[in-house]
Amino acid sequence: MSNEKEFWNEETLKPLVSNRSAIMGGTAWAAYAPDPRKLISFAGGIPDVPSLPNNLILDATERALKNNRTESLQYGGTLGPIALRTALAERSVQTEQFEVRSEHVIITGGAAQGIGLVCDTLLNPGDVVLVETPTFPGTIRTLKSYGVELIPIEMDSEGVKLAAIEDALTALEKKGKKPKFLYCIPTHQNPTGKTLSLERRKQLLTLCSEHQLLILEDDPYGEIWFEEPPPSLFSLSEGGTIRVLTFSKIVATGLRLGWTLAPPDLISRMAALRYDMGSSVFLGNIAAELIRSNQLENHIKNLRGIYSRKLTKLEEALELYCGEHVRWERPAGGFFLWLELLKGLTAEAVVTAANEEAVIVGNGNNFNVTPSDSNATEHIRIAFSYVPIEEIEEGIHRLGDAMKRILAEKGKGS
Repeated sequence: MSNEKEFWNEETLKPLVSNRSAIMGGTAWAAYAPDPRKLISFAGGIPDVPSLPNNLILDATERALKNNRTESLQYGGTLGPIALRTALAERSVQTEQFEVRSEHVIITGGAAQGIGLVCDTLLNPGDVVLVETPTFPGTIRTLKSYGVELIPIEMDSEGVKLAAIEDALTALEKKGKKPKFLYCIPTHQNPTGKTLSLERRKQLLTLCSEHQLLILEDDPYGEIWFEEPPPSLFSLSEGGTIRVLTFSKIVATGLRLGWTLAPPDLISRMAALRYDMGSSVFLGNIAAELIRSNQLENHIKNLRGIYSRKLTKLEEALELYCGEHVRWERPAGGFFLWLELLKGLTAEAVVTAANEEAVIVGNGNNFNVTPSDSNATEHIRIAFSYVPIEEIEEGIHRLGDAMKRILAEKGKGS
């Protein structure tokens, strides 16, 4: 039996799989093989490990079981745990500066599920979506799975370009098409770290209102700021956008908890398309306890200091070891530094050479919306959140050595 050909293989599955599965293929996203080397990885937007709030979570767990034992250990419905929805609504009244009720909130398995539910609710094959570029590859992957047409919208030093949106809307209108929504990360954008200014936010909302264009505001990093950012698009529009948030960056990725703020009618539509009996009530009540005890606010303030110090250390190391080879703008928050490569360096060459030095960085081309979409210059993304602060200088030293090696080899070949 062990030598027999398996019946269920790629060929036999091909006529059975859904259209979405056919679009995406059978390769798991973000899968990786262990590397035996002592790596220094600037690749992923992962929280600082020593800052993970073990004791806070333990305390909140004890309170959740003591105060809401029965509720915590039962189903909670597709909208998510009411305790957490209520706590988030009350907190949002303070952060959004207008009335937010639990009806505006749905709890999800991280921001990724929130974006997926929005797509489930709004998208059909052949629809059009505007997407700022470069952007988070995970969302590009999600959108592509729905068989939609993605229109890349260029960014400038302030973020998404309004003129590019207007040009795209005009071109689509001539074809008799109207986009379903604009996807953007206006605060501490991934990968560029850019934050849309208050004036640009107001102009964007005016433009989208005139064209009845919905905005999907992805906001995983908004609370990790070193300079306080402008109000969210959701708050400025007083609920006229969809805002997706997560506990992954401000508490821990392993919680797999996020939430979406949107008009109640849309929230109900999203909940109607869930078939998983809702998010974990147990974890939701733990998160609610973190919020209500004010421990979450104190933890986030602590994180801002940690990541600010890491960014400062990173910039000092870049000046020392890579200064003549790269250019960057300091982000006002978040996990990422977007490096423009100079002197003819390419992202592909730098990523390969850095890997040979046992340091991992992100290829800027992987953040393009479409294969034909390209940045005006070559970039790499440095995620400074995960690397221990004492390893940052060594990692950038290795990166600088990789760049010098590339240029030396180019010099020999010329």
